[in-house]
Amino acid sequence: MKKALIFILAISFTYADIFDTYRYEGIKPAIELIEKQLQSKEFWLKKLQNKNVKLGYFENKSFILFCNKLSKNLDVYSYNNGKLAKIKTFTNLIVGKLGDKQKEGDLKTPIGNYTLINKIIPSNTFYGPLAFVTSYPNLFDKLHKKNGYGIWIHGKPLDGERGDLSKGCIVLENSDILYLNKIINYKNTILEITQTPLYAKKEDIASILATLYKWRWAWQNSDFDKYISFYAKDFHRSDGSDLESFKEYKKRVFKKRKNQNIKIFFKDIQITPYQNLKNLPIYKINFYEEYYAPDYTFKGKKEIYMTKKGDKFKIIIEK
Repeated sequence: MKKALIFILAISFTYADIFDTYRYEGIKPAIELIEKQLQSKEFWLKKLQNKNVKLGYFENKSFILFCNKLSKNLDVYSYNNGKLAKIKTFTNLIVGKLGDKQKEGDLKTPIGNYTLINKIIPSNTFYGPLAFVTSYPNLFDKLHKKNGYGIWIHGKPLDGERGDLSKGCIVLENSDILYLNKIINYKNTILEITQTPLYAKKEDIASILATLYKWRWAWQNSDFDKYISFYAKDFHRSDGSDLESFKEYKKRVFKKRKNQNIKIFFKDIQITPYQNLKNLPIYKINFYEEYYAPDYTFKGKKEIYMTKKGDKFKIIIEK
């Protein structure tokens, strides 16, 4: 009877359903009902119905810089409560060579998704009045053996010098870099650099959100086999370890915490289509995780990458 009621309520979920389940059967069935919804792609599709996720899904107000190396445009967007609005387009950018950056000195602007980790007034006037420092190389880059550093968004030489203005950086007019600074909060800005634009699909975002909560449920309940099933065969951890070594490590952890009361919460979820030359369905997922076990507590930022394998999304990278 209990399972049947939960199944029926899960089909047409409302707040009243939660309260009625709680009134008639207690807190545990009510929680199970909520968990079933969080693990349902249909639930997330309904939740995303009126949201624009073309450039990604964000649970907090964010800014997105969308840089197209071919068109040499930088589109600036704001994202708030599911509404994506273009604020400005900067044209005639100077960027590095086409193709994806692989190593230091190849003069290419990288392709991928980054954050702005600092805002500086360059000591060298060559970089103009202002520069934003990007997170290149990110975790994805490092695990794919890409190197180099110092990829900035900056202005043009203050002394009027010309020549090679970009060795992989994104270069704007000085008036544009100053205006960009006025219209964004760099601490809450995503930079997507592309050559052949890759946009998010609502179906993909819904599948990823449902998968995240299925993964969390298996993790929270120490279901090792189910938990590991969310990882791709070509998975790598941030330290470079592969799936087999990760499985051995997790086996020990799950055995140690078997039957413990574990609680895991995800907050401030961000999901962005990871720009890549092959337009593979790769997504970068960031969130704030809170993990509570009797003998261990973790609170901090989490970063994972998922890609579509068949009809399911699998984790290929985790930090």
